[in-house]
Formats: sequence, structure tokens, C-alpha cells
Amino acid sequence: MSKLEYGSLCIAVDELKGKRHLLRLKEGGRFTAMYGFVEHSDIIEGGDGCFVNASKGPGYRFFYPTYGDYVMNIKRKAQIIYPKDTAAILMWGDVRNGQRILESGVGQGALSMAILNTLGGSGELVGYEIREDFAVMSADFIKEWHGEAENHRIEIRDVYEGIDGEFDRILLDLPEPWHVVKHAETGLRNGGIMMAYLPTIIQAVTHVETMKASGYFEEIETFEFTKRPWKIDGRSVRPEMWTYNHSAFLVKGRKVSVKPEKPAKEEKPAKVEESAIEEITETTEVIGTTEEA
Repeated sequence: MSKLEYGSLCIAVDELKGKRHLLRLKEGGRFTAMYGFVEHSDIIEGGDGCFVNASKGPGYRFFYPTYGDYVMNIKRKAQIIYPKDTAAILMWGDVRNGQRILESGVGQGALSMAILNTLGGSGELVGYEIREDFAVMSADFIKEWHGEAENHRIEIRDVYEGIDGEFDRILLDLPEPWHVVKHAETGLRNGGIMMAYLPTIIQAVTHVETMKASGYFEEIETFEFTKRPWKIDGRSVRPEMWTYNHSAFLVKGRKVSVKPEKPAKEEKPAKVEESAIEEITETTEVIGTTEEA
């Protein structure tokens, strides 16, 4: 069970403005922010969900962080896939334990963490990342959040150049994922799913057209998700003034075996009815008699 203890991560929520701060609890540590400081020992004594007043008056609510708390509050050097889209990828991609999954465009590792949570120590997650600095950074974040994962590795390589082995799922966060479609012919099992995360509709169109032209993708869908918070406070019930609107299009397709061509039908000579032959014969005889006359 996740709990607040020395060495664990913690999220602090400002009681006045709702601002969130991510920290790691340490012996003798002190959380310092706008309203003064809070001793880490007081947080651990209070436990998960406790409230502690800061030295200058207002206080903070402390929780063990959720996945969303962590990925939305880490210092970013790469764009992440937001939790609302991560949830959709896991659901529509039908990611489950025991699968062998390829992820390319690892970035900061936000999607990797969610996949590893879903796999639950089974299966395998392989990441292809072309930038070494991103590979190192994401590995550190994944280890901080998830811990050591024996079923996960990141390879510094370009997925556009090929895929080693066969996977159950291929999940892509790349500028031009259509270059991966040709490699899915042998890199994705039949019935497997490929999903791509694409910021613009032009990218989505190109990717969908390439999947259709390949002949080994069907069940192709393109969609996007928004998150619209609502304010419910007594008789004041209305949408919030802000919303999580468009972040990307998700394109999903299922790998299939190539549809065999139908054999060409042999043209058989048309059957002529016997009555028709007799009529033709009689007509010929009549025409011959007339000419003789």
C-alpha cells in the first residue's frame, strides 16, 4: 500500500489557491512555500490526507500522489501525453497484462508509467527513443514513480528504420508515424492494435491513408477527447471557466491478414435454347426458298 513515509513522494495542496507542489519526504526535511514551511515529520505523523498549518498561517493538505499528480507536476523537458489521452490509449488500445508492447517516442516517460501500471509486472514494454537524453531522463522518472521494472527497457534507435520481433500492441507518439506502418507487417501480430498520438488533423489524415493503402489494417478510427470540469457549489452549478480541450487526435487500427484476391471467373459460352436453333434454321430455309423463286 502506498503511504507517506521518509523517501516517498508527496503532493501538497495549497488550501487557498489549490496550487499543487510535488516533493519527496526526507528525515529532517522541511517543505517551504508561499505560506512559510511545514516539517516533513509533521506530514508523516499526520499521514495520507492530513492537513498541516504552515508557519505563516494558511496550510496545506498532503496526499500520496496519484499518477496524474506526478506526471502533471514533474519538471518537463519534453511534451507529455496528458492523463485524459493516456486513459483513452490504454482503453481503446486494449492494453492488458501479459502483452508485449512497443512504445516509440518515449519522451518523458508519462505513457510508459501508465503502461507499466497496467501490465502489473507481467508482459514486456519495449521503448524505442531516438534521443539519448530523453531515454536517460525518462528512465529516471519511470524509476522514481514506478520503481525498478524488470519487464521494461528503452533502446536508443529509430523506429522508422524497423522493428525487431513481434508485438501485441504498437503505441506511437511521433511526428510521422506513417513510416512505421510498413514495419507493422511483421512487427505487429495479426489482430494486434496500433495507436498513434497526433497533434494535427493533417498528420492524422496522412497516417490513416497510409494504413488503408497498406492492406493489412482495418477497424481504423480517429477521435479526440476533451475534459470539461463542472463547478457544483450549492445552487451554483455550471461548467468551469476553463476546459482541457484539444491536445491530440488518436488514430487506432487493427492488424489483419491481407485479403486474398478473388479468383477470376471463367467465362462459359452462353447456352442457346434448342427452340431458338430451330427458329434460326427455319428462317434460313425460308430466306433460301425466296431467293430461288
